[in-house]
Amino acid sequence: MPAVTPRYLRRFSAAVLLTVSVPLALSACGTQEDSSSSHQPVFSSQAPAEDDSAGGDDAASAAAPSPSESTDKGEKSATQQQDKSEDSECTELPNDPRKVYASGTAPGRMPADDGSDFNYWIADIDNSYDPCATISWIIFRGSMGDVNGPAGTGASIADGLALYVNGAPVKDMSVFDKVESITPVSDSEVDFTWGERSRSTAEGITAHHTVRLRERGDSLEPVSGEVEEFNKMWVDLPSYQLGTYD
Repeated sequence: MPAVTPRYLRRFSAAVLLTVSVPLALSACGTQEDSSSSHQPVFSSQAPAEDDSAGGDDAASAAAPSPSESTDKGEKSATQQQDKSEDSECTELPNDPRKVYASGTAPGRMPADDGSDFNYWIADIDNSYDPCATISWIIFRGSMGDVNGPAGTGASIADGLALYVNGAPVKDMSVFDKVESITPVSDSEVDFTWGERSRSTAEGITAHHTVRLRERGDSLEPVSGEVEEFNKMWVDLPSYQLGTYD
């Protein structure tokens, strides 16, 4: 509404100027004009424009939020900001492991990282990767072979394990005869159990080992259980390249 000039005001009679309704109406119009021409805050204290028939007191009453509404909006905004901050701390890898190694898929082979002709051929995947978790993992089911395909023998059947800390891989995948379970103990610890063929291949898995792994910076440290047996598989043997497959 345009501003009222002094000349325009002089046209009103003295009796009208003494009434209360005109200043209130002008005040309400002035308030609406300022609200519409200025930048709106996230939570506006201004009510939507009222009809000219609405009284100034009624409009002001409708515009003012209750203390409980203001508190609820403030808490909701703080929660949204906190969630956004937490999401921003999650790791974003160039190739998301949840898509590259989706559960129930068999994307191909993983070459050994030592340049040898050993390859791990993926037959199935159980993906528990979480870019926001302190510790997460992916379990691979498959068998060993060369570049042409799996060996096709009982002894070549094996499971692979990839471990992640804060969404980033600790190292490339390691192979175990059988990955049996991974059990979270806390946000920063898991118990890992695997099986081995300690006697003949025909007898299958005859030995079972468990180690507790604890997050240390960007890595995992075996802190109890069968640490030496774990290191034989995790450290001493070749790993298989994550993200490389045909």
